[in-house]
Amino acid sequence: MDELMRQQSANGQKNRDQELTCSVHFIKPRLCQRDSSESDNELHSVTRLVANTEDLNLDRVFKNVSKEGFQYVESLNRSLFEFGHNFEDVNGWMKMAQPPKDQLSSVLRYTIESHYKTTVQIDINKMYFNCHLIVLQVYSRFFMELKEIPLLVTLPEDRVSQKAFMIIYKWMLSDEPILERQYIVEVFVAATYLRIDDLLMHCWNYFDDIHCFNEDSACILYVETQYHPALDVVRNLMLTRIQKILLTFVATSDFLDIPISHLIYLLSSSSICVNTEIEVLFTAVRWMGHDWNRRREFVLRIVSCIRFKVMPLWYLLYVRRDETHPLIKELLALDEVDRQINDAISSVTSRMYDEKLAGMDCSSAYIQQQEQSLHRRWICDKSCNYFHLIGCPNTREICYKNFENYLIDLQKCSLDHWSKVEMLDLENDVSCCSMRNPLLDDPLLVTSDTSN
Repeated sequence: MDELMRQQSANGQKNRDQELTCSVHFIKPRLCQRDSSESDNELHSVTRLVANTEDLNLDRVFKNVSKEGFQYVESLNRSLFEFGHNFEDVNGWMKMAQPPKDQLSSVLRYTIESHYKTTVQIDINKMYFNCHLIVLQVYSRFFMELKEIPLLVTLPEDRVSQKAFMIIYKWMLSDEPILERQYIVEVFVAATYLRIDDLLMHCWNYFDDIHCFNEDSACILYVETQYHPALDVVRNLMLTRIQKILLTFVATSDFLDIPISHLIYLLSSSSICVNTEIEVLFTAVRWMGHDWNRRREFVLRIVSCIRFKVMPLWYLLYVRRDETHPLIKELLALDEVDRQINDAISSVTSRMYDEKLAGMDCSSAYIQQQEQSLHRRWICDKSCNYFHLIGCPNTREICYKNFENYLIDLQKCSLDHWSKVEMLDLENDVSCCSMRNPLLDDPLLVTSDTSN
């Protein structure tokens, strides 16, 4: 159908100037009984496009020509019309004013939009939609490729919901259709099943637009498409747009159910926004701890995504000594994790020593090391009570319990809290505690955090 429409559009004015025709299948009557050999050789049927009524004459169609190409002798008993006389020609006939006639397109549109003389019923869980099959066939390859013309078509509700079908049929009837965000997932699933390419492209116009789906809206769509295999590609796209809202997402129960491949992508991405690389470790622990018995087999894959070399040196020393969380302790007991931490300690101390010899302070050395490494997008969340920049005198120990408390605080924040978090510019000197929440100056709060 699309190919025919493209041909029609390409021909343009040429098609509009062509005379309208009818497709007619002619069958030559057997006026006399011939022998079997003659019957076999003679052409008895043909299909032609006919523009004039005179061309309906069977003699003109068949011309008594056999398949072998020779012509039979015609009878001498012919009428005046057969001689060529035509008494139907009237001077000025074609110049007479013609009475008005409704345009075919207008009549068809009225008939279709009024649902008059519908030709098929669509059954979706005992709800019946009266439709014109030709409308469905124009857009849907599912209906176009039906081998038989049905009176009733039953569609599976898990693929084509009742609301989705109604929206799709209205989309087919509309010249300028608009899809509502509320039903975009249902419509996309149904359009995939019904193979409606134009509608799928319409949906993708929304999915591809970063103004329609980004950060929180992308995260919501990611969760919404979790149980729809038809939307795996869309879901993968939305995953790439979870950056600044990552920690808010980690604080939800939805995060605990993401597949291992998606977790690996997030933990490996340099686009995710975190206060410190330590949070990446804690994020992995939160996901694995949700179902440790089944997820422990992924430990080495997950640990390889954690960039220990951009963690603070003091934390690399602290975590082995004072971390009490049982799952983290089990991770630290793994040879691969132990090796990566040792490599990180060696790398950081070596670089700090080299920069010290060059006359730079430790803080600058650490920042330079981050700049030259493949690092994340660092943020400064004022609601994060445990994080301080390197060199800040208020730096305190960070344990997994602090991270859990931070996630609880994120759940209580405003819905747009993630968008207000400041990005950390490593090139500019920033006074760490000047950015923080004034409540952190409360000695009781500081004592409480330190006790953790």
